[in-house]
Amino acid sequence: MAYLKKDESTSTIKQKHLNLFKRISIFDKIKFQQYHFLLFSVAVIYITITSYVSLRFHESFETNAWDLGIYDQSLYTTLRYGKFFYFTAAIPGNPGGSFFGIHFSPFLFFLLPIYALCTSPATLLVLRQIIISVGLVPLFWLAREELKSQVLVLLFAIVYLLYPPTLVPLTNFDLEAFLPTLFLFSLYYLKHEKLLRAYFFVILALMINEFVPLIVMAMAVYFFLFHRKEIIDGLQQRKLTKDALFSITLFLSGILWFGLASAVITYFNPTALSTKWEWGEFGTSPGEIVLNVLLNPTKTITVLFNDGQKKFLYIMSLLGPVAFLSLLDPITLIMTLPWLVASLLSINPLYYVIETQYPAFVSAFIFISAINGMKKLLQLGGRQNLKNHAFLMLATLLITTLLLPTGGYFEDTKSDETTRVALKEIPASASASVMPEVFPHLSNRLEVYPYFKSGVDYVLINVYSWWYTVSLPRPTHIAPRWCDAEIDDEYGIVVNANGIVLYKKGYSDSVRYFEGVNFTYTSHDVGAATGKIFQDYVMIGSSYMKADVLMHGITDPTPLFFKVPQMVLPPGIYNATMKLKVSSNISGEVITLEISKEPENAKILTKRINGADFTPLGGWQTFNFNFTIKKPTFIEIAAYVTNSTDIYFYSMNILQVSGGK
Repeated sequence: MAYLKKDESTSTIKQKHLNLFKRISIFDKIKFQQYHFLLFSVAVIYITITSYVSLRFHESFETNAWDLGIYDQSLYTTLRYGKFFYFTAAIPGNPGGSFFGIHFSPFLFFLLPIYALCTSPATLLVLRQIIISVGLVPLFWLAREELKSQVLVLLFAIVYLLYPPTLVPLTNFDLEAFLPTLFLFSLYYLKHEKLLRAYFFVILALMINEFVPLIVMAMAVYFFLFHRKEIIDGLQQRKLTKDALFSITLFLSGILWFGLASAVITYFNPTALSTKWEWGEFGTSPGEIVLNVLLNPTKTITVLFNDGQKKFLYIMSLLGPVAFLSLLDPITLIMTLPWLVASLLSINPLYYVIETQYPAFVSAFIFISAINGMKKLLQLGGRQNLKNHAFLMLATLLITTLLLPTGGYFEDTKSDETTRVALKEIPASASASVMPEVFPHLSNRLEVYPYFKSGVDYVLINVYSWWYTVSLPRPTHIAPRWCDAEIDDEYGIVVNANGIVLYKKGYSDSVRYFEGVNFTYTSHDVGAATGKIFQDYVMIGSSYMKADVLMHGITDPTPLFFKVPQMVLPPGIYNATMKLKVSSNISGEVITLEISKEPENAKILTKRINGADFTPLGGWQTFNFNFTIKKPTFIEIAAYVTNSTDIYFYSMNILQVSGGK
């Protein structure tokens, strides 16, 4: 208890206390503003770095049609042509072409005015980083209230931004990226019983994807359990409390929205919901899948453990960055169950990896439950456990930063340069079929396809692209692989360089831009080789040097000497140069070289070399021969010997000397 000085009145003391409280209030306000400024700075840094990285990836052709190109074309065709979110990447399985024939996503309407400001894929890439950082606002509110520690709040904010399931797919764009922010806002308002605001963000989340209604139904269960005492007490008094009504509203909203989404998707694409393949033997429609999962528990458990290692790593990747604190709040994790069950029962491995957009279905709930788990540790007084978990989160943070691309990923390759040259040859009004990684660079047009479509004005391929030999994603998988595309003779070659080939319909002039591919194979590069490797002096450049050579002895009965690994060659004329040596002078055939088209094993060239062709005896001889490839072709080169002499092989070079017509 304070004592008054004899010359101070009670009113004077009250005034001093009031002034003190004002000073404390101002000080707290300053600290609060500084802390907000710190979080704002962190968000700006995050947006700047991740936007730069994603844009550089895009410039380096590391983005693709699925899904950046799809969203870009859907928005562009709506604004420019008045077509209802039309895109071409899934036409083989979605004949109408509307995005709503694949997903029910009315949230796209909100993106139209933003995209109209700059109709470019870059807009979407930057927007993704911005909307993720906006999630810091509700996360900060929730963490500040529960943890009451600025250090822990800042830690959660940074981990949220560098969360691997959010960070790794930063070079793509999907509407699911909005879900963490929307769910965080809705949960914040649910906690504070501001149910109309919470419901507003729930509706926005429902507008993202047709799977969200199942999560909203789980949210209704969570809200009921969170307020179960009040709800049950009300029911015992034959009253429906506000919380009970809201739980029912959430659950019914999920059911009704799922029905609406199914009806709209079916309207635009009648077979969309009856051809589901992602859940294998469980069925091909949502109702059939759910029924079989419930009626076959043994099979469900078996499927759950299929590909168990990858699924285990998936769960670790989701929970590890928050030090598994989420497990201390199982009620909040109820909202993760719809997606986790669906993904872990799927036969589609893209559903249970962090490289895709799908973790966005659950990441908000993982962070909220982790904050609640940290709060429980604080209440238990486990300071050491708290330090351990904070250290684990920091360690994960460090590991996460290693996932960020380095500058080496952004170095231009010759293929990148050639692709840019080829793109300049394609007029803005022309139709084109291009590789999926090129699609987002041409998606601002109506007729562009990430698969081969006969009759388009231009066809652009990269025979060394990863996409060249793989089946395209469903439902586009029924389109031929790029390596199986039949590009007929009505197309002439405009660009042929570094494996990039641009065809133009009706073009008959010479190639405008050519740079030949060049491959060299030494004794260590060939496969299926017989004989042994030893060192010999070989003319390399202008001087003799010791090098490894491959020798097939006269006593070795195996006719196959070696095979050059199978490769794909773009159209053109090729010069092959091979360095060989023999140990004795014979008159007959020594070695035969066969170049075959694969997989048909059709002969392109057979080259026979006789003993008389080797002069002088015992010296290295260079043999040259030409062959022609009319269309992109997989070839295999095999060398067969007659066992008439010891023969030595040093190298073979395949050089494209002409780009064809």
